[in-house]
Amino acid sequence: MSASIGRRQGFAIPSPNTGSLVQIVYYKDAVGNFGDDLNELMWPRLLPEDVRSAPDTVMVGIGSLLDQARFRDVDTRGKRVFVMGSGAAYGALPEGHEDWNYLAVRGPLTAALVRQPQAAVTDSAALLARIPDAVPWAAKRDTILFMPHHRTLVNSRWKQAAKQAGMAFVDPQWSTERILACYGHAKLVVTEAMHGAIVADTLRIPWVPVMISPEVSIFKWRDWASSLGLPYKPVALPPTAHLESFRYDRITRLTQASGRTVAHAGGAQMTDSELLDDFARRYRDEPKVIDSVQAPGGVKKLLKTAISSFDGPKVAAAARALQKAATGESFLSGDAIFNDRVEQLEAARMRLIEMVRAG
Repeated sequence: MSASIGRRQGFAIPSPNTGSLVQIVYYKDAVGNFGDDLNELMWPRLLPEDVRSAPDTVMVGIGSLLDQARFRDVDTRGKRVFVMGSGAAYGALPEGHEDWNYLAVRGPLTAALVRQPQAAVTDSAALLARIPDAVPWAAKRDTILFMPHHRTLVNSRWKQAAKQAGMAFVDPQWSTERILACYGHAKLVVTEAMHGAIVADTLRIPWVPVMISPEVSIFKWRDWASSLGLPYKPVALPPTAHLESFRYDRITRLTQASGRTVAHAGGAQMTDSELLDDFARRYRDEPKVIDSVQAPGGVKKLLKTAISSFDGPKVAAAARALQKAATGESFLSGDAIFNDRVEQLEAARMRLIEMVRAG
């Protein structure tokens, strides 16, 4: 079976095709999330059926999964646990993780946290490079894509702003197949979602990181970017709506009150040591969950509609900021380092298959 981890919960679901016993752990949002949903596309293509059917085996897949909250309902006792390109970001490390088999992790920051420096490879979504038919390439690739983080969609007007900026809006909650079809037309990807950048880099499409929400994890972005020898230099974008601004102010207040770090573009310049110290300080005790997805309490539908009628100038300003970001500095890892990391992931994949088969 595979284990998809819902919001703050872990649960196991049987494979409809194989009835397999292996647990492939990943995060499954009820409304969809591109990076996490790659697990369902990739692992059935990359792992043989006999490996996916292995008993008493857990594989930790793509995503920021090295988090105790993600494993509340995943039983790893007496099982072999293999980590394949996962990372840390949002919480204390899982209990008992010291005994797991770290074949690869997302980057050097995660490797330092789990004290497995040899496992610092890159995000395993880069193995998409081993599935050449996953993207339907267009004859002409002249589109600029814009993908916000899925949480940024709440009470915002980014689809409208992207249209004004002359970009193709990509909703990270769309199906993986639909999003990859968009990549097939792209010449540049402007993205707040980390896996928007990871997939762009994997497909050798230049990308621009942006930061809109204070919920962005600088730690995970730097972890991945560093794995490819790249900096993380996000462009700050303004909100598109008054309710979006209200929401970010609320998140900032609650985050600061909980003792956690609020993301901001300048914070991306923190050193690795500062990021590791900040992680240890934030997650010494598991923080209270901040439910930032809900709309501001007490705001009635009529009032929301009235407030939204004044969003025009904010949308226009955000569109101008998007256009400026798209004409600024873009990033793409060098072919040599990218190919080396994919080869390391491939070696980790083959090692996983070998170890699982050996029993």
